[in-house]
Amino acid sequence: KSNMVSFSTAFKVNAAIAALFCLPNLIVGNDEMVKVFSSGTATNSPMLEHILCIDWIKNVQWAATCLALASCKDEKTQKYSAMGFMGMMIGACYLLAFKPPSGTPEVPPPVAMYIGITFPLFTLALMGSGKGKKA
Repeated sequence: KSNMVSFSTAFKVNAAIAALFCLPNLIVGNDEMVKVFSSGTATNSPMLEHILCIDWIKNVQWAATCLALASCKDEKTQKYSAMGFMGMMIGACYLLAFKPPSGTPEVPPPVAMYIGITFPLFTLALMGSGKGKKA
């Protein structure tokens, strides 16, 4: 058996993190979320409230999608989905580095945790995909 991480495991972890990201909005509210993501430099506004609500819905959708992908039996679907998630993370890193909202590159701790855990898991799953299968 391979030592690599399976796509199923990578998607289950991604689903768990996405579900965890839903909790702060429900527990502390959007005002506190704005403080966390802006390191206390921003205050809530109707526009930020709207964006955070959309982000919450996106996290619910991610959790559901990742749970479905974890049980998916088609490795090609899992592979391309993992690559899509990785592409999104690369895009997020680019924006945080070169187009930061505060003008100074800074990665909010939840974003660093998400990328720091899921990107390596997807990488390992991709490295192990197709192993043991005949061409």
